[in-house]
Amino acid sequence: MAQPLVMGDKIQGQCAIHQVPNPASGAPQPSPAPMPFSAPLLQGLEQTVTIGGKAVAVVGASGFNTPPHVGLHPSDPYMVPTTQQGQVLSGSPTVTAGGKPIATSSSQVSMCAQVPGQPVATVSDVTVA
Repeated sequence: MAQPLVMGDKIQGQCAIHQVPNPASGAPQPSPAPMPFSAPLLQGLEQTVTIGGKAVAVVGASGFNTPPHVGLHPSDPYMVPTTQQGQVLSGSPTVTAGGKPIATSSSQVSMCAQVPGQPVATVSDVTVA
């Protein structure tokens, strides 16, 4: 069963969409390797519902990649660290908090506007159907 996501749980994955400077010309080129992505969920949480003393994550909850990607070409739309955002896109079809579906370990998430990322839950004693 899917586990709920709470404040501090992460969206993780590998971003394969970034542009880096070509070493010879400085022109933008695709990154030669995916860049690791890890964004703790800290924004858009439902503060009125807590699990283990932490606010529950709902659809729309988000966080910024930490540490941010560095070395991106200025033409990369995610060069600025605050654009390197992970966001919960789906949640439980049956359990809500504050009128929004609760985010779970099986939720669809994005990272740097790329889908999919992987939600990583730390709660293990609550099951959301």
